[in-house]
Amino acid sequence: MMIGKRINSKLLIFSLISILLIVLGLIYWFFKPEAGLAQSRNSDRQSHNVTENYALAMSDSKNTTLPTLAPSLKGTEIDCPIQVDANGNLVLTVGIRSCFDYFFSSLGEKTETELIADIRQYLSATLPASAAKYAAYLLEQYVGYMHTLQNAKPSGNFKTADVEELEKIINQMHKIQQQFFNAKEIEALFGNERNLNKFNIEQLRIHANKNLSTQQKAMELAKLIDQLPPTLADGVRVSMQFSELQQLTQEIKDKGGSPQELRSMRESLLGPEAADRLEKVDQEEAVWQSQVNNYLIKRDQILKSEMTDLNKQQAINQLRTSSFQSKEELLRAQSYEIMHDQKR
Repeated sequence: MMIGKRINSKLLIFSLISILLIVLGLIYWFFKPEAGLAQSRNSDRQSHNVTENYALAMSDSKNTTLPTLAPSLKGTEIDCPIQVDANGNLVLTVGIRSCFDYFFSSLGEKTETELIADIRQYLSATLPASAAKYAAYLLEQYVGYMHTLQNAKPSGNFKTADVEELEKIINQMHKIQQQFFNAKEIEALFGNERNLNKFNIEQLRIHANKNLSTQQKAMELAKLIDQLPPTLADGVRVSMQFSELQQLTQEIKDKGGSPQELRSMRESLLGPEAADRLEKVDQEEAVWQSQVNNYLIKRDQILKSEMTDLNKQQAINQLRTSSFQSKEELLRAQSYEIMHDQKR
């Protein structure tokens, strides 16, 4: 049975559930060590040093041949920030899962059996015996977990707006994890994912609450982001604030909200300073849009004139260069021309 083209996307095996795809699609990015383990790395440098020392010590005493990577992974740095302690024992971190996912991302180029063998070879070549043995056990459990997750089916007629049903599905995932891992292993491998799932459930509840105004929703969402664990908060805040800003802005526009309502929402979600910056951007965009509109009106007049095609193009080129100064403005204006002509 195949794990999937991308192991992280295979966490989304309930393929009929589009909202779950959104919930989990970000997980791999957030739990990658560069984002989710920044705090752990700062507080546990000794573990990294020990790992490096073991690798150097074993280089002359054992076969350290690394597996041959699939074509799509060749030239990339192997994403396996696995740690061991001073005694050579495996330290449970999300880096273990990141390592497995790195290799499984090339499924299709290699078979699942081949990739499992590659991971085992990598573990054996880079870790002391006790750590390699435990990591290989976790690999076996991880593959079993993914297979079981693939075969799991949501109960009932699921609707993307049904928050309670979505929560049941996520709880089902948690129960499957418990079949293969103990509490400490679950926290290390899936802790960030669980926190993100919880965040998304509460996020959906806020949006679905018809008793909240747009500003109140913004305030609740800001509180929700602030409650995220430190390992997730910084990475999530930027992306989530942007997506929420877009959604709440559209909500205000759809109901014909006032500029003050837009300002209040922005302040509640991002703070007054960010709201000031966005207002400035709005003003600059309004000036730009007015400039573009005037240009397009004059351009239309040229196109409708009795001039030859060659003279029309020369006149438009002259109009464009006189209307926009910088190279960036000229390129942007031409993009507006294309969109304008498509609408016509």
